[in-house]
Amino acid sequence: MGKVKNNKNQHVSNDDDGVVRNKRIDDSYHTTFLVFILFFISSTLSANYNRILDCDEYMNYWEPTHYLMYNKGLQTWEYSPTYSLRSYAYLLIHSSIGKLLTPLSNGNKIILFYLIKVAIGFFTSVSQTIFYRGVKNMFGKEISLYTMIFMLFSPAFFLSGSNFLPTSFSMITFMAAYGFWMLYQSSSTPLSGLSPKYSSKEAIYSVFLSATSVFLGWPFVIVLIVPIALNLIIKNGFFKVLIWALIPVLLVFVPMVLIDYQYYGKWVIAILNIIAYNFTSSHSGGSQLYGIEHWSFYFINAFVNFNIVFLLSLFTIPTIIIFRKWSGSLKNLTLLSIIYTICPYYIWFGFMSYLPHKEERFLFVIYPFICLAGSITFYTVLNVLNLMISYLKNDGAHKKNDDIKQVEQQHYNINIYYGLINLIKYLFIFVFITLSVSRIYSTYVNYTAPFNAFTFLNNEILMNGDVSNPKFPRHLLKNGDNEIKVCVGKEWHRYPSNFFLPNDKGNVTFTLKFIESDFKGHLPKPFSTLSNGTAIVPTNMNDQNKQEFDRYIKPSECSFIVDFDTPNQNEEHYVDDIENWKAVYSTPFLDAGSSKSSLYRAFWVPKKSAENNKYYDYYILEKRDTTLL
Repeated sequence: MGKVKNNKNQHVSNDDDGVVRNKRIDDSYHTTFLVFILFFISSTLSANYNRILDCDEYMNYWEPTHYLMYNKGLQTWEYSPTYSLRSYAYLLIHSSIGKLLTPLSNGNKIILFYLIKVAIGFFTSVSQTIFYRGVKNMFGKEISLYTMIFMLFSPAFFLSGSNFLPTSFSMITFMAAYGFWMLYQSSSTPLSGLSPKYSSKEAIYSVFLSATSVFLGWPFVIVLIVPIALNLIIKNGFFKVLIWALIPVLLVFVPMVLIDYQYYGKWVIAILNIIAYNFTSSHSGGSQLYGIEHWSFYFINAFVNFNIVFLLSLFTIPTIIIFRKWSGSLKNLTLLSIIYTICPYYIWFGFMSYLPHKEERFLFVIYPFICLAGSITFYTVLNVLNLMISYLKNDGAHKKNDDIKQVEQQHYNINIYYGLINLIKYLFIFVFITLSVSRIYSTYVNYTAPFNAFTFLNNEILMNGDVSNPKFPRHLLKNGDNEIKVCVGKEWHRYPSNFFLPNDKGNVTFTLKFIESDFKGHLPKPFSTLSNGTAIVPTNMNDQNKQEFDRYIKPSECSFIVDFDTPNQNEEHYVDDIENWKAVYSTPFLDAGSSKSSLYRAFWVPKKSAENNKYYDYYILEKRDTTLL
């Protein structure tokens, strides 16, 4: 009877364990879903309030996507079949999303523009959630919580998570790839408290997304795939990993080559062309034609976008080397496995800092790792401080002391120490969030003018292309000219794309035109409107950033001029020519060159930023109806 009773008790215990385990799994999934919702809210805010800060985004991605959707757009030299540096496969993903979302846009391409950005943000949120799950399983709940907070509030993710750029795409896919890799790595001893449920499928997902990041995104991130590849080869063998790698080759690379053949009219491997352009002598100058920055550029940029979290991330490796054995969940991991997981950050940061041509978007791919590295340092420091207090507490408990007041004072002091540690933790997070919000608000206030101006032009002046509307400026269509020419000069790089101009209506066309300015570099020209327009070699294209004069028209030929007018500009002050132009819209815009302090430009500080920053008017000028004069 005793044995039967023991078995019954054991059976009940197993049932109880199962109930507890299932509840923990449910709680974990609920938590993960909540984390995703928070990420998606942040990404949606980014899609609506993040402004394009890089002309490469609208010139090389929004414009050709507009062309694929509406047979109208600007073509850069990179899309000339002569050079073929960009893949149309990447564009087709976004143009397809755009076509699916078109019914929701109410016939307004500006709304569609933002819907596409929301879709990009959705995929960013999914990848962030996968990365969070990987961190939670590998490093534990507390480090994953800090990582989530840092990703959620950092200006870096706000400025990159909804961007239409290969660097953003590579960040999204690579972040998910490492998330799945961490799930695979932690499947034997998960720190989340759940039984392992991950198998080789997580490794396959990791390989697939890593390869996709290279093929469809930014090929240079192949450097960061090496840690994953070596780890999987050691664990699974070379031939097994090779078979896994064939999946993205067949499902992504081969279709990409076929798509580019269709659009370029010849066999093209765009990722090889862009690598050759940047790293071979056959292209004189290469990316350096577009600017060279000091080695400190990325340190300043990373601090602005991650503030104090970036400072912590710089000390992660020495911190875990010294304190890992006293660092809670980290002591269950080998030193090598921790360094191996965060090494993409240091590899990429060093590699990019060495290259002369530097841009903010080049760091996008390591943004998740900066958050993870900062979280590890933050957790380790807090844990070591707590252990020191625990040691003092235990040491005091072993000492005999008959003085009750002294014992009470000792307990009081220990509680004060614990309170100070919690204060440090919450104060750090508060300072991080405050600086982050300040940075995000600064980018919006300082750089929103071009978006506001072109939105006003499309919706309030051109009436979204409704030429029958009484408010439509029909006086601009006289003398048989049915083309509304919207001109930009020095502001060419802030034009947010043809999505902000109406589609042609009947015989009335809406076209962006360039007028000469101090900028003497290479400008795009319209794609051919023929059915095989992408395969036609355009005239007057070069890869040397040399000026081509066929891009310009005279200011007198313009219907509108969108311009930023500053006192010290070399260009003509069109706003002062009141005989020919009238200002129909103006809004303040930051003049970075005239502003006193880079600190108050980067971060919004009440009163101080307004006092130290210099703002001038961003105008829309409409050509006057001279027949009324």
